[in-house]
Amino acid sequence: MDGHSVKNIFEDTGYLFLYDKFSYQFYVSGLFDLVDQETIISDFLHSYGFDEKHSLFFDDFSFYFNCFHYSFQKEKMLNYLKAEYDEHIC
Repeated sequence: MDGHSVKNIFEDTGYLFLYDKFSYQFYVSGLFDLVDQETIISDFLHSYGFDEKHSLFFDDFSFYFNCFHYSFQKEKMLNYLKAEYDEHIC
């Protein structure tokens, strides 16, 4: 996902301060490069309670996001396999 789209997501969810803090790390690490849906990032930001007053390291943020993204992908795959299984049984 491109940087402009990522910035808009952070701005829309009220976490622009996180984008400003980590934008360089997002770019260098490619954290959001494999994310194909904006809702994944948006849902992640809505699910976690980030506060501007508490310090947060990029490594921690990245770990939280990767766990969330992995869970999303796993659930998506399980739903796909279940649908395939159900289709073959019927």
